[in-house]
Amino acid sequence: MGLTVQGNAIAREIAGYRSDLVADQAAHDALGAQIANQKTADYVQQKARDYGYIGANESLITVQRDGQASAASARAVSDGPSRIARWFAFFFAAR
Repeated sequence: MGLTVQGNAIAREIAGYRSDLVADQAAHDALGAQIANQKTADYVQQKARDYGYIGANESLITVQRDGQASAASARAVSDGPSRIARWFAFFFAAR
C-alpha cells in the first residue's frame, strides 16, 4: 500500500510538471511571435511614428480648428526638441 501511495504522489508530480511545461511552451511561443512581429519593417515604422519621426518625402500638417494661431501653440512647436535630439534619445537613451 505504501508503494501505491508513493507511486500516486509521483504520478501527480509528473502530471504537474507536464502541465507546467505545456504552459511554459505556450508562453515561449507567444513571446516568439511577439519578437517576430517586432522585427518587421511595419512595426519599426509605426514605433518611429509614435516617437514623432516621419518618413522620407512625408511632411507634417497641423490643423487648428478655431482658425487662429495661438502664440502658445506656435511657441510649443519651436521650443520642442530638435529632430536630431529626438533621434539621439530614441536610439541612445537608457531603457
